[in-house]
Amino acid sequence: MSNFILISSGFDCTIKFWSNFATGTKPQEIFYHKENAINALEMPKDKDKVAFATGNTIKFVDLNSIKLFPVFLSDLHEGLITNILFPQNLNDIVITGGEDNSVRISDMRVGKVIKSFFHSHFVNSIVITNNNKDIIAADENGTIKIWDIDKGEMKSEYNSNIEENLSAFKSITLSENGEFLVGGKSNGNICIFDLKNNDNESQNLSQPKVFKAHKKYITKCLLSPENNMLVTCSADSDIKLWERKKLLIDDDNIINTNSIGNALLSNDFELKSTFKDHTKWVWDCDFTIDSLYLLSCSSDKSIKIWNIQTGKIESNIENESGGINNIVLCD
Repeated sequence: MSNFILISSGFDCTIKFWSNFATGTKPQEIFYHKENAINALEMPKDKDKVAFATGNTIKFVDLNSIKLFPVFLSDLHEGLITNILFPQNLNDIVITGGEDNSVRISDMRVGKVIKSFFHSHFVNSIVITNNNKDIIAADENGTIKIWDIDKGEMKSEYNSNIEENLSAFKSITLSENGEFLVGGKSNGNICIFDLKNNDNESQNLSQPKVFKAHKKYITKCLLSPENNMLVTCSADSDIKLWERKKLLIDDDNIINTNSIGNALLSNDFELKSTFKDHTKWVWDCDFTIDSLYLLSCSSDKSIKIWNIQTGKIESNIENESGGINNIVLCD
């Protein structure tokens, strides 16, 4: 069993395997992929390998030998694969989004696409609901679609308005309970969609709450494991940490700002911290499972580990050979 705690991919066409977070640490292992750039990186549920997208193919690196598995998934899309997703409790299924304007569901046992869903522009980000019934996909045209997997039909669609110049959704993140969806856009805006209805299931995508999070392009947005924090990364080199606002309720379960009773979390966010030590685009981030630390990677050739409570850098890992575009925690 490997002892890696972090895996990264970079613009230098490498995947690097790290065994500690100490400043100045060197990767324990390096996998070189010279054929094509690495567009996406993800850990399957069995955690004995790491998957990466290159061109329109998904390949796997064994975490013990650091060698390619002989089996790979080729020609899943007609264009570059931009996203990889392994659903919970569906061990043989992989979901991908790509620059051929599609979302594909593939069976890894036979290496074949079994369902396809189409957008009008590049698919930039995908999530799946916890019950594995719906895929939510966001695209370059500023559109988000909810797809019913069993029926193979679109359930709902949101299109950005003219005032936003149809700015692209670059990243989406879904709350653990499926009650709200957050999308980060190329104009620096964050959109929050309320998905809860009386049946506690996904409903139509209505007009979102919108706020300006960054002055430039948002590359990634991510909710914490407890869904009480949101992190946004940007082309402006900043990382911002947002907290959900609290709603106070009285003994009759009525919202009352003067109440000293229980507190519920709203779907509104307020800025908690801004992390400013990166010097170039920040591409990816992830929370540790206990939400005490945040990891980020950037074109500035570094991975930084942030203490969420203090807002200070706990560790800085340099990748001398190039910028870093993806990170995966192995916890």
